[in-house]
Amino acid sequence: MSLNDDERFAAPPPNRSALEVTDVLRFSVCCPRRNIAMMLVDGEIDLRTAPSFRDQLCRVFGAGPVMIVLDLSPVTFLAAAGLRVLVDAQTQAEKSRRRMVLITEARCVDRALEVTGLAPSFHRVRSLDAALADAAVGYEETA
Repeated sequence: MSLNDDERFAAPPPNRSALEVTDVLRFSVCCPRRNIAMMLVDGEIDLRTAPSFRDQLCRVFGAGPVMIVLDLSPVTFLAAAGLRVLVDAQTQAEKSRRRMVLITEARCVDRALEVTGLAPSFHRVRSLDAALADAAVGYEETA
């Protein structure tokens, strides 16, 4: 039985801790502006850590931000399982009319996206400032 993209991002499994941290992958979430959530991902995203990565993204999506910024600049390894999570998240963002932006300073992230042909599927920037500048274009904030 295969899960569709909506089911994959509907909710994290109940048996997983909300603050799960592995020894090779760490997460930090903040809101640099109203309706924008940023998740910093630090470490290796592989078959073992991809479920935690997916769970954390589910929590971010569940908070309902208009824009999700994933700072992948501290990522040291990105395997196919991590790419699958990113593709699913991008699909969910598009379906829910949200914008997902990747901060990709890490060569391993850019390389994985480019060699797989996935690079055009993602909006990538080099810094949070660039992501926030993009947020100002097309999104009107009110006080």
